[in-house]
Amino acid sequence: MAGSPYVRRVLLVNALIFAVLAAAVALAYYGYSYTSEVSSSERELAVLQELADDKVLDIESRIESSDNKLLAGVQLEPMSDLRELVKTTGVAMTSVFVLDDHLALVPDGSVSTRLGKPGIEFRDKFLARIVPKLPLARQPVGKRGHVYGTWDGRPYLFSFMKRVSGDKTFYVVIEDDLIHMVNSVFPQFFSVSASSKRLYQVRDETGALRYGAPFGDTAGEPVQETRFVSTVDGWVLRVTQKDMTAPELDRRKLIDSLLIGVAVTVIVAGLTFLGLTIRRERRLNELKSEFISNVSHELKTPLSIISMFGEMLAEGRTKSPEQAHEYAEIIWRESVRLGRLIDNVLDFAKIERGMGVYEFAEADLGEVIDRAVELSARRVAAADMAFEADIAPDLPVMQLDANAFTLAVLNLIDNAIKYAAAGKRIALAMRRDGDRVELTVRDWGPGIGPEEHDRIFERFYRARAIRLAPIRGSGIGLALVHHIARAHGGDASVTSAPGQGATFHLSLPVVEP
Repeated sequence: MAGSPYVRRVLLVNALIFAVLAAAVALAYYGYSYTSEVSSSERELAVLQELADDKVLDIESRIESSDNKLLAGVQLEPMSDLRELVKTTGVAMTSVFVLDDHLALVPDGSVSTRLGKPGIEFRDKFLARIVPKLPLARQPVGKRGHVYGTWDGRPYLFSFMKRVSGDKTFYVVIEDDLIHMVNSVFPQFFSVSASSKRLYQVRDETGALRYGAPFGDTAGEPVQETRFVSTVDGWVLRVTQKDMTAPELDRRKLIDSLLIGVAVTVIVAGLTFLGLTIRRERRLNELKSEFISNVSHELKTPLSIISMFGEMLAEGRTKSPEQAHEYAEIIWRESVRLGRLIDNVLDFAKIERGMGVYEFAEADLGEVIDRAVELSARRVAAADMAFEADIAPDLPVMQLDANAFTLAVLNLIDNAIKYAAAGKRIALAMRRDGDRVELTVRDWGPGIGPEEHDRIFERFYRARAIRLAPIRGSGIGLALVHHIARAHGGDASVTSAPGQGATFHLSLPVVEP
């Protein structure tokens, strides 16, 4: 039966295992995806670094090539036409100076894009303040050198070469045009179109932006840097991937994050629940072992009594017919007790397996209660207990399983006989209250603590006070009462306090035929 606790428990555990496995697979997938993204990011970083290195190398190679053509092309005797040489070599310069071995300007040894007074002022400044800072004398012959620096708050790039003509040494110095580099050279290498997948910017030695746009829209994207080494020392080319993320991808990332959180929650909750389930099953196995031991004892006791008195009757070891009748009555009473215990065990086993155990039919509730009271009368008398039965005369004929309900009443009475014998009294009452009927069985035994009121209806559970006493029991009688009540659409409960006895309630809805 799909609705049984055992089947529901098995289905729940299987569903939980499947959910944990599914969550683990999802996490594995996201882990693989993350690893792939990390690998892709590492490859992208390598590509960006290689791209930045190539860009800087190409720019500096172009500048060095044109500078070398001019530096090596200047002739001292006769003095070259510097302006014409600048045109033919394509050097992007602001000034060119030719100095003798005493670092003095040779005749006709200068050309500049600065005209008039600014050109003269810069020439004087160059000879007086800048030339002493240039390592001209130490420069190897025929090798280009450079110095990038700041004078009077302005940056300058100077390229120079030491030359020898006959027995004369002279120096050629180029003031490279930084404005041309930024405005003409950089745009040729760094695309700024909307379709470009990458963004470029060049920053100087102070961190000031010299070319390109800020990377404000690329937060989180990797940035690779390459320094200029043979021209503008300290300047850095920075390259990053343009953020091409669409809103759909943002939503996907959000959904993925939520799914990962759900998967982790499912795994943690599932493992916690499975741990609690394993602990509960372990406890149930312990209770089952105790149950088997108790049931074995419960079966052994009436069987021993039946065997002993049956043997005495069979061998004629009786002193009178009255004694033989007494032995026969003991055998009958113990056989009824044994049959009831076996019925409990068999019904409980059917319930555990989820099998249907109830057969509903029309039954007179008053007659069912009277039958249960009659069946338990001898056991009550044997326990030397007073029994009071108050059964209302207006009990209805209703749909119920008469045998199961009889078993429930017998179990409640037997429970009072077994565990409340010291109270010497049992009171049973059956009343109708509107559309419900309620059976109460009261004893004057040791009572039950409030914390155990719900647990005593669990299978195999026995109250703490009973476990400490030398009273054996199977631990399934009240569980059957509760199951029978629920199967009839009702409920079972207890009202009790330690030292004040206990009153068991079995309430059912009236289902008339």
